[in-house]
Amino acid sequence: MTSVDALTFDDLTPDDMEAVLNLSGEAGWTQVADDWRLMMGLGYCAGFRDPSGVPIASGVALPMDDRYGWVSMVLVTRDWQRKGLATRIVDKCCEWLEEKGIMPLLDATPDGRTVYSQMGFHDLLSISRWRREGGDFGGEVTASPARAEALTWIADYDAKAFGAHRPSILGDLMTRGPAFVVDHEAGFLLGREGRGVTQLGPVSANDEAIAKSLLDTAVASISGTITIDAFDAQEGFASNLTTCGFAVQRGFTRMIRGPVRTMGDPTLAYAAAGPELG
Repeated sequence: MTSVDALTFDDLTPDDMEAVLNLSGEAGWTQVADDWRLMMGLGYCAGFRDPSGVPIASGVALPMDDRYGWVSMVLVTRDWQRKGLATRIVDKCCEWLEEKGIMPLLDATPDGRTVYSQMGFHDLLSISRWRREGGDFGGEVTASPARAEALTWIADYDAKAFGAHRPSILGDLMTRGPAFVVDHEAGFLLGREGRGVTQLGPVSANDEAIAKSLLDTAVASISGTITIDAFDAQEGFASNLTTCGFAVQRGFTRMIRGPVRTMGDPTLAYAAAGPELG
């Protein structure tokens, strides 16, 4: 097999779309070309190429604003795993953010958490991915579709709940999947179509009843499989997910490289946008 020394670390661009989709597909992840295009356009996407120039590993550093950024899409094709490539990619992505004064965060799997803890990351909070396989849902529809002009207040509300201002990301999500709001700017839910699944999130709301209204409306609008990454601290929202037919699939730990701090207002945040988008 070719030596690691023969690999080239390089930027990845939309010209590499087929290769990066193969990487996420091989891992069983649900990202589609629109997800990769968004991250490549707003952040730094890089990885290793084999001697023929084909990407065999990837990573993304995605600034949220001038304070916080996400490290994600750390993927290594099967034949090149356990050779230290993922660690090197995470270091490169963190360096790219930190050179701009941006603090790196990520949502780690249990295995990833062990590695990232040794790289200066510290736990912030826990997240569970819930999955619903589809079928009829008789929940009450009380939220309204989000109009384009709602982006301004949605971005401001999200910044309060999430802790960073990311209108470009939210605006992209509003064009790609479920997007619902509650009157008087009391909460919102966004989502996106992935490979074989609809990912719901972020979900932010003034209280649990509003979050439930948004969830019920979204689930009623989708016939296929749904996933949502819900914050474990919102125990009442977890009960609503169970009522809607969701079951826990796996867990994540949100981690930060730098001083541990509370981001945003966790009482308003019910679900994340996903490990790649925060």
